[in-house]
Amino acid sequence: MTRPLRTAILGCGHFARARHAPHLSALPEIELVAFCDESRESAEAFNQQFASGKARVYTDYRRMFDELELDLVYICLPPFAHGDEVPLACEHGVHFLIEKPIALSLDLAWRMVEAVRKSGVKSQVGFMWRHGEAVRRVRRHLEQCGAGALGFVSARYSCNALHRPWWRDRSKSGGQLVEQIIHLVDLTRYLLGEPVRVYSAQENLFHRHVEGYTVEDASGTVIRFASGGLAVLAATNGAIPGRWDSDVRVCLPGLTADLVDPNRGTFWDSASTNPTPVPVQGEQDVYLAETLDLLAAIREDRPTAAPIEEGFRSLRLALAAARSAELDAPVDVPTEDWR
Repeated sequence: MTRPLRTAILGCGHFARARHAPHLSALPEIELVAFCDESRESAEAFNQQFASGKARVYTDYRRMFDELELDLVYICLPPFAHGDEVPLACEHGVHFLIEKPIALSLDLAWRMVEAVRKSGVKSQVGFMWRHGEAVRRVRRHLEQCGAGALGFVSARYSCNALHRPWWRDRSKSGGQLVEQIIHLVDLTRYLLGEPVRVYSAQENLFHRHVEGYTVEDASGTVIRFASGGLAVLAATNGAIPGRWDSDVRVCLPGLTADLVDPNRGTFWDSASTNPTPVPVQGEQDVYLAETLDLLAAIREDRPTAAPIEEGFRSLRLALAAARSAELDAPVDVPTEDWR
């Protein structure tokens, strides 16, 4: 029997606790052997909750990589905290899942891509929309349409929360579109292909009185794709407190799909003159699904659904949108692999 993968979690905050650690601790393919966080108290709490106190605890990930023989690491750091953890993982032959955005600069993101390509480790970026049943069905329809199929995506995201202090600081989060709406940015790429131009208008409308709130809380973004397809994204952090709402409409030849999350939606045959709504309801947790996809990629030596290159390309589009908002002008998005 193949031994479990010796796995570490780097970044022991709310997201790792809510989305990843419970699944990892329950999977027989995984052995949680280390937790690393700048707060030893947080790492110790993870150790007790998810490894019965049997794992190693670190505050320095470099030391963790040097001292332990790891197979897999989950990188759950805030955007500003990324540094050399991915190149180090690659140097040690450690596969990884990294939460989005993978960086705040294309230079750092590209160093991650180069390190992965050189080492051959498997990487998965936390774009969980790619793993939902409703999204998969849309993707299958696109594949059946064949090359050259045109499409339109309109997506909305709304919430109303102050979030963490670092999230409100553009220099540390990149802004709502870069840190949060990048999920929908990536979804448009996943469905429509590579972008060529973006225009975004972004403004702080509702939090001007909040000290240190330097990110946008309302934005509208239009993306043109090389295929000829279009996407429109609307986002706000000024909606209903305590609610985190998203909806996506995808219009393709022969299909209109309204998605409320990665798993759930309603589909219509838009080629019919009297279409009947068809509900879609996926059951699998999308965070578990991205982990299972990563484990299968390691086992089968194949790419994951969202390898590190996808994190780079979606970050490039999100940063281009942020630049467009600064200039109040459309910005071309490079289609070559680097910039």
